[in-house]
Amino acid sequence: MSRIRFIILLQKYQNGIATEAESIVVENWYALLEEEPRQLTEKQWSELEDRLWLKLEGNALGHSEEAKIIFLPFWQRTYFKMGLVGTIVLVLGFSIFYYQNILTKDKFQDGFELVINPTEGIKSVLLEDGSRVLLNPKSELRFPPHFALGKREVYLQGEAFFEITGNPNRPFLVNAGKITTKVLGTSFRVKAIPENAEIEVAVATGKVSVYEQEKDGDGSSNQHGNGVVLTPNHRVIYSEDNNLFVMKLVDNPMSIANSNEDFSFDDTPLSEVLNRLKKAYGIDIEVDNKSLYECPLTADISNKGLYAQLSLVCAAIRGNYEVKGTIILISGKGCDYRKN
Repeated sequence: MSRIRFIILLQKYQNGIATEAESIVVENWYALLEEEPRQLTEKQWSELEDRLWLKLEGNALGHSEEAKIIFLPFWQRTYFKMGLVGTIVLVLGFSIFYYQNILTKDKFQDGFELVINPTEGIKSVLLEDGSRVLLNPKSELRFPPHFALGKREVYLQGEAFFEITGNPNRPFLVNAGKITTKVLGTSFRVKAIPENAEIEVAVATGKVSVYEQEKDGDGSSNQHGNGVVLTPNHRVIYSEDNNLFVMKLVDNPMSIANSNEDFSFDDTPLSEVLNRLKKAYGIDIEVDNKSLYECPLTADISNKGLYAQLSLVCAAIRGNYEVKGTIILISGKGCDYRKN
């Protein structure tokens, strides 16, 4: 192991971002100095780093002594101690190599390629068909080295964002827990944490169908149970406990139309304002009082998120909005207040 790699690993441990395997290695290094892991000042850390490196290099003594002829048992002799330290370093080095370059790399399991992301960042996985999967930390993705002719099928545990290459003749299937998400070409997020009884699918672009898995006689998941169809800015939460799908809007809807779309209005009827917002986000926006449609709006609500835009609209008409499932409902008394 190089000194640079040694320092980087210690710094990761000190900052609390080391993986479980790296933490075990560093704690074993501490044991060589017979010290307990603890938070250190910058000066203490620098001193410990130097002592630990010298220990691992077999040069724990920082000073020289006058040569003496002393007969020692073999287990107390320097070459034995250095050999022991060297062996420990070698074993620990192989441990790091094993955890970082075998367990965390792609490997095959039951004929599928398995990708595990044990890091704190996003791992990008490029599939055979050009589709890309952005795998979240502590997540796993299984997929065949070569997709079948009639479909592309993967298995997810954890959370990932999928950018699927379009192919009408080969639907893309993501199996997560008890549900399957089927697409032809789109981008969406699947969240299926093993210890969580709920699975979530959210769509960014395109359209997907999400359904319960009903196994064929051969154990494959070709049959469709009950399910839902999702469009952009919509999500569904599936409860494994009661087999229910609950449709909602995503937390931060993004425009699916031209990103430079003009949302500047000058005495524009609310009906036209809402129609433009519906088209931009693909979300149903309703009013509980039809007279609201006639209210004029003069405002520039460009370069803002949907909910910020709605807040400005409601402030102008003295109304309010509420998200009800997949619909946004605007309520108010209309424009009669101008006469009072």
